[in-house]
Amino acid sequence: MRWTKVLTVGAVASLGLVTACGAPQSGSNTPGATKDAAGSPEGATAALDPNAKGPVPEIDGAKKGGMVTVAYASTPANFDPSDQFYQDTAAIFSLTNRALTTFTLRDGKAVLVPDLATDLGTPSDDGLTWTFTLKDGIKYEDGSPVKAADVVFAAKRSFDPDLAANGPTYQREFFKGGADYKGPYQGDKNWNGVEATDDKTVVFHLEKKFQTLPYFVSFNQFTPIPEAKDKKADYQLHPIATGPYMFDKYTPGTELYLKRNPNWDPATDPARHNYPDGYHFKWGVDTVKTQQAILASTGDDATTLNWDPIDSSLAPQIETTKKDQFVEGPSSCVYTTNMDATKIKDINVRRAIAVAWPIDSIHKAAGDTTHSFAPATTMIPPQIPGRLDFKVDGVTGQGDGDPAKAKKMLADAGYGTDKPFELIYYYTNDDATAQKVNQVRKQKLQAAGFKVTDIGVPGKERRGIVGKPNGKYNMLQSPAGWCFDWPSADSIIPPTFGTIALSQGGTTFGNFSDAKIDSEIKRIQQLPIEEQGPEWGKMDEMLLKDYMLAFPTYYDKGNTTFGTKLKNVQNNPNKGNTELTSIWVDQ
Repeated sequence: MRWTKVLTVGAVASLGLVTACGAPQSGSNTPGATKDAAGSPEGATAALDPNAKGPVPEIDGAKKGGMVTVAYASTPANFDPSDQFYQDTAAIFSLTNRALTTFTLRDGKAVLVPDLATDLGTPSDDGLTWTFTLKDGIKYEDGSPVKAADVVFAAKRSFDPDLAANGPTYQREFFKGGADYKGPYQGDKNWNGVEATDDKTVVFHLEKKFQTLPYFVSFNQFTPIPEAKDKKADYQLHPIATGPYMFDKYTPGTELYLKRNPNWDPATDPARHNYPDGYHFKWGVDTVKTQQAILASTGDDATTLNWDPIDSSLAPQIETTKKDQFVEGPSSCVYTTNMDATKIKDINVRRAIAVAWPIDSIHKAAGDTTHSFAPATTMIPPQIPGRLDFKVDGVTGQGDGDPAKAKKMLADAGYGTDKPFELIYYYTNDDATAQKVNQVRKQKLQAAGFKVTDIGVPGKERRGIVGKPNGKYNMLQSPAGWCFDWPSADSIIPPTFGTIALSQGGTTFGNFSDAKIDSEIKRIQQLPIEEQGPEWGKMDEMLLKDYMLAFPTYYDKGNTTFGTKLKNVQNNPNKGNTELTSIWVDQ
């Protein structure tokens, strides 16, 4: 998933348990992305529970009532379920919109459970058909019943090149006829890659085996949408709720209020509580001022949380007197520097950017601490099975770059004082921290011999701008990082480097299409899922050494700073941010 693009709801279970001849098995309760006694990350795994039923068990001492405020620096581009592949919007949708399956936390570990569906799906003997049956009694916020046709319409809508340009592309690759499908408005309304055989049954027809489909159908793209109530581009202003909360007031780019959904039935939901009366999301806030106010916890700040990285100026507080107001934990995400290889065509120039990249200065300007990051050298994070621990020249995850070496690399590529290579990117110009980061980044890149054209735009606009492949930039386009959808690199490399990821009109690492990359992805995907790990590790190394379309800068850690009246605040290790569905307010 993308985190600021940073992908959906992350790590899942022992993938070897998902077979072509039966539904996923339960009982593989294994640790999440923690560290063992030697300090090495354990494998990112989770349990599967196809038999989970609602309601979810009550939390000891929890009370109903109160309003939770979530204030953070970035700003969602929209709230169209078909389009959203960002981690923060996935967290918000976890409160309002249910899908066929979902994740819940049990003792801090992720478990995949049925949500709208009665179980985790049933595959055919050949693995090319999956069937899901909807539970009885599930309604929308207006009291109308959820039908299988609504899930099918939502799945079809996720192919629309205008409404879903930034969404995932697994469906294009795996669903029968999906590669060329353009959704119900621009394509064939009767396309049957997904179909409803009656009001309760959703059937997926596949081009090839998709062993991880039960995980994919937890995405926002499988939250039901009644066709008669779809408003196309305006649907995002009020997506119709099936979860415990619904949209109340939404001001795009500024804030969102959620209130209780009176037609949510907890007896059907094995994953969500609804303790607070509502949620208030505020975007584009000043991170330092927000975190300072939360730690002071006066008035409404006592019921506010922030999931931006803790600022270095506040680290002494959360390490001592305010340690009970801060949660730190694993994340599924790797942050990167993304370069458009269709515009920066010379790999030696891209390598020079990596060599010059001022990682330490950027962290210092951003106020980052080791509470929120660890140096990265690979695109696949350490907890993923099969990941290789390798080093590529210039990709260290630390240090402040080598401008002299980068300048020589540019000279060898034919660039110099009389012919500088121009880097063009967008930055957020209405956030003090982003301005500081841009200042040091620009200075250091100029010192390495680059000409830098930095284009300042408001934060509420930047995410949409950098997600368009035809933008003015030649670097720092979306995605700025990637979070695995499940703990295998088949949810990292194909959606970020494969050509099919460009087919929906969004951006990828490098915005680049290459037959060799596509061929290698296809070869690995044809292997049994449990054998793919080492091959993805080798491909990770090949992509960095031979292509350098993007390079990793750090492995993310989840941070939550929260007011004194918020209780049961947990880090979700598969999202790298706060688990919102189980918080309560001590009034």
